[in-house]
Amino acid sequence: MKNKILTILLSVGLAVALWLYVVTVVSPNSDKHYYNIPITIQSEIVLQERGLMITNRELPTVSLHLEGNRTDLNKLNSSNITVSVDVSRIGEAGTHNLVVVPSYPGDVPNNAITVLSRNPGSITLQIEERISKTVPVEIRYTGALPTNFMADKENKGLDYESIVITGPKSVIDQITVANIDVNLEGRTESISEQYRFSLCNSADEPVDAALVTANVETVKLTLKILQLKEISLKVNAINGGGANDKNTEITVAPGKILVSGSKVLLDSLDSLVLDTINLAEITEDQILVKKIKLPEGVNNETGVDEVEVTIKLPQLSTKSFTVTSIQAINVPAGMAADLITQMLTVTLRGPQASLNKINPADILITGDFSDEQIGSATVKAVVTVNSSDVGAIGVYNVSANLRNAS
Repeated sequence: MKNKILTILLSVGLAVALWLYVVTVVSPNSDKHYYNIPITIQSEIVLQERGLMITNRELPTVSLHLEGNRTDLNKLNSSNITVSVDVSRIGEAGTHNLVVVPSYPGDVPNNAITVLSRNPGSITLQIEERISKTVPVEIRYTGALPTNFMADKENKGLDYESIVITGPKSVIDQITVANIDVNLEGRTESISEQYRFSLCNSADEPVDAALVTANVETVKLTLKILQLKEISLKVNAINGGGANDKNTEITVAPGKILVSGSKVLLDSLDSLVLDTINLAEITEDQILVKKIKLPEGVNNETGVDEVEVTIKLPQLSTKSFTVTSIQAINVPAGMAADLITQMLTVTLRGPQASLNKINPADILITGDFSDEQIGSATVKAVVTVNSSDVGAIGVYNVSANLRNAS
């Protein structure tokens, strides 16, 4: 029994050895199929240097039937076999048919492998002239802003007013503009955003720009969204000279203007004070012209930059008095004041009935010399009238000589 088993094992061993001899010595070559190998383009930079480019980039994969030493073939697979076409000899645009050439990993010499078949054996490349062109960036607005809001489109900002595009001449020639689409629907805040652009032809239709590159990918738009608001214009008045808000008529024309600005600025702006008027300095009916000066960031949409302020005093009369009751007050310590001004003629204003009751004894003129030095000095006079609805109008001065009290 043992002899029989040994005989069988010896027979199997001899058969394997004979098979190895036949495979490695008597018949060392074999063949094998490899599928779905992608095609690579060699020397494409040479095309670019010649102002050319490939326009059909969707290339087929290649199947190979190879023959060679079994050991070498076992080292190969669809991932480490390279199938390529060399475009370095192409010198002009057109249709070019190129043979696909396989190559193998470094430890498998090319001459050790025989190509029995390749499918496809060649490919057709479409070569076009490669050009560049500058096109303007334009904005297409859609959507509506809320009521009383506006977009300051005239003063929009783009970090790129134009872009440079590069690609096949047949495509580049069609492109005339790079459009960015901006939706304004419901916006109340200003825009500062990056936008992608679409390349369009003269009919504003998108162009298939898959083979086109640009010097930038996005364009930044800065656009102010402004609120519109009507505000009133007015002046402040300081009562004086018998004039007050009850007996003085002050009108501003125009009384309102339309302004624009950010929502934050305009929410707190309902009116604008143009100036403050001291009624004691208004001696008669007047029309004053005042400039409209708006806060920073607020724009005048009406276009009127000045207004007329009309001041009327229809209920008041005037009367002049010669006053001798003049005093120097607040004379600095150690000093005395000798009045130079002994009398002044002042004009009072108020209701006629009240003026009729006034006499010079009801009027006192004072001059404040608190800030003066020794020598002659002239200061503004203050006219005080013993009446609640009568006051002095105009400007008066008092002069005095200041000396040491000793």
